[in-house]
Amino acid sequence: MSRRSPARRAGDRGTATAELVVLMVVFFTFVAAIVFAGRVTVGAAQVEAAARSAARTISIARDPEGTIDRARDQAATIAGLGTAACSSMQFTPVIDRSADPAEVRVEVACTVDLSEITLIAVPGSFTVDATAVEVIDRHREGS
Repeated sequence: MSRRSPARRAGDRGTATAELVVLMVVFFTFVAAIVFAGRVTVGAAQVEAAARSAARTISIARDPEGTIDRARDQAATIAGLGTAACSSMQFTPVIDRSADPAEVRVEVACTVDLSEITLIAVPGSFTVDATAVEVIDRHREGS
């Protein structure tokens, strides 16, 4: 014996469409949050790579002080200076010859513009920073 489902009441018409709209908004917000987190993470990884690369460039140079401008340009390229992930960059190299062994410390900080980094409008900005330390190669250094 089969049972028939009760007939829908007149007030229930269109509820499936309303539920679908609510679910689509939740789904879109979830996807936008994932995109936001991914782009911020990629931006932070680029800043870290920029600091490591700049420190390495300075540490293997024959004239570490003379290589700072080239390392700054290299860090700006790697960090994506001028993009939403790095709208402005601070570059701070420190060459410490008093340490044993002598070392280079490079700090790179990028300002992330949140309004352009994701699918949804998020106001504001924040700073992502990274520090890298490399030992100066004594055998390549000029005498």
